[in-house]
This record gives sequence, C-alpha cells and structure tokens, in this order.
Amino acid sequence: MINFSVTSSLLFLPFVLVQPRHSGHFFADAFTSYRPVACSNRFFLKTTALCSIHEGEHSSSISRNRRQVIGNVAATLLSSVSTLSISSLSNAEDVTAAGSNEGLVSATKLASLLKAIPTFAIVDARGVPYFVVGEDAKLTSYFFLSYNEAKRILKVAISSSDNAIKEGRKDLIAKKKAKGENGKLTKEEEEELGTNPWKNARITSVPLDLAVSLSSKGKIAGAYFRLAPSESDIEDALALDGSDDLPEGKVPLFYFEDMKISSAVGNNEQVSPLYFQKDQLISEWRRLNEGKPAPAVKVTELFATLTEMVRPNGIDSELKSIEFVPPIGSKSNADKIMKEDREPFRLGERLIVL
Repeated sequence: MINFSVTSSLLFLPFVLVQPRHSGHFFADAFTSYRPVACSNRFFLKTTALCSIHEGEHSSSISRNRRQVIGNVAATLLSSVSTLSISSLSNAEDVTAAGSNEGLVSATKLASLLKAIPTFAIVDARGVPYFVVGEDAKLTSYFFLSYNEAKRILKVAISSSDNAIKEGRKDLIAKKKAKGENGKLTKEEEEELGTNPWKNARITSVPLDLAVSLSSKGKIAGAYFRLAPSESDIEDALALDGSDDLPEGKVPLFYFEDMKISSAVGNNEQVSPLYFQKDQLISEWRRLNEGKPAPAVKVTELFATLTEMVRPNGIDSELKSIEFVPPIGSKSNADKIMKEDREPFRLGERLIVL
C-alpha cells in the first residue's frame, strides 16, 4: 500500500481562502460560472488593452523539431527538486553526481511520467502566452489540466470582453447625447474603447513536465505560471477533503489504495495510478472489478506527491510505482492541436491583458 503520510490530505499546507473583488468573476468581471472559492484562477481584467512585452531578443517555441530539446530542458529542471520544495532548481548533472541525494524516483523517470500528460494554454496566433493580472496583483499565465476548461475559459473571456466594450460604447454615447452631441463616436474615442484582446487567442498543448517546471520556478521575469484544474475536479477534491478552498496552482489527484493497473507505456508493469478526475478513477476501477463496490476515494495533491517522489533518502518504495493518468480526451485533443500548430508555445514573449 502506498504510504501518502505526507500527501494523504489534500494540501499538506493550510488552505487560503481568496475572496475575489468581484465574487466568482473571471476575465473582465464575467466568469460568473466559476466558483469563487475554487482554484483562484480568477483573472481581474481592468481594461481591454492588449500589450505585448518582449522579454528578450530571442524567443523560443515548442515546435515539433524542438520537442526533444524542450524535453531535455524540462528534465533538467525537474531533476533539481529539493527535499522540501519543488521550486528549488539546479543542474541535473549535479543531482546525478550526488548519487545518494537522488530520490526514490529519478529525474529522468519523473520527467517521462509527467511528459505523458498534456496541459492546455491560451496563446495568440504565434504561440505567445496570455498573462493576466489577478487579485493578488501577480502577472500570471495558466496551464489548464482540461481542454474543455481551457475552451470554456477562452469562450467566456471573448464574450466578456465583447460585452465590456459594448457597454463602454453605450455609456460613452449616452454621455455625449447628455451633453447635446449627436452621439457619434470619434476615431479617438473608438481607439480609447479598444478592441477585444482575446479575438486572436487559441488553445495550444504543453506537456505537464514543462508546465510543472515553469510553475515551480516561482517568479520568472516578474510573472508566474500556474497549473489550473477544472472546476468540477476542484469541487470533488474539496468535498472529499472537507476543506473550503484550494490555493491557486494546486492540483488534486484521486486514487484508490492498493489499486493497480497495467502501465500505459506497454511494458505490462503493474503501476499505482493517480487520476486527475474522480469519475475517471471510479469508471476504471469498475471496469476492472465488475460487480464489486468501489472503495473510498482518496485525494492527494500533485506537487506534494512529486516532492515525496524525489525526496532524498525516501523510504516508501511504492512511490516508485506511481503513474499519472491523463484526463479523458486530453491526449486526443493534444494530438489534434499539435498536428495543426507550427509554433504551439513561445517562451521569451508574453501578451498581457491588464
């Protein structure tokens, strides 16, 4: 039995309830369908202005002919997870040379496990990621664990911005008419209203190893990357854990104690699966155990689990058998995206919606 002595509770850290300025609103006060107490991916859009910031002279993108290079970079970042935090990064060779300091799961294997899981990011036509200023005033870009969640967020963001511009135009016309003017907007007034910054946005796929690496770095050139679970997965985790909120960037994982399945890599090895969706876990268990009642669902957290997997001198050998199971439909959506994308994700540049 896997001993989640540190990660058996949902977070291992105190919960922090973040109350949004406009409760439950996402992107320009309009993500009203998103629960205010669930995963604070709550983007506060003050205007519809779009600003492109070049962080360096050379930007890089994850294109098909560069995937191996990016994979190596992610493996290097992941190899340096410290004993207490996944945010302390160094060189993979240093960790390897340390020998006894390596955890139960090697950096190479951990990167391989995570690389099999797609995440989804909102980018422009060139693959430049969107960043938003949240309630905590942190400039943040998000990697969604669910394609459908990323699609929903983008759809509402576009609609929200359209409505904000429409209302702004209506108010401006009303003010002009109140002053006895004809209500026709000038070119300058139209420019002041701006255009929808999300019109050219699209969804691309980024492997979880790179998403975890970027998220673990903390502040990068004044901005942050965060993982974003879907609303339903957050609610399932909170219901099981009995807590009120999930801090931003935390990712719940669902499992049954002693459950084993065949590894997805095709070597017939029996592994201990961790699922990003509770319903998917239950469905798979029922398929393998027809007619038997399902045991109690357990919940843990991604970063806490990764920390235990790479903790030096770890003693729970069953952590070595962990395998992450991608959400249903993630791989097919990612494969479709990658076939169409020439430059799926561009590092070194960012689009900021203020």
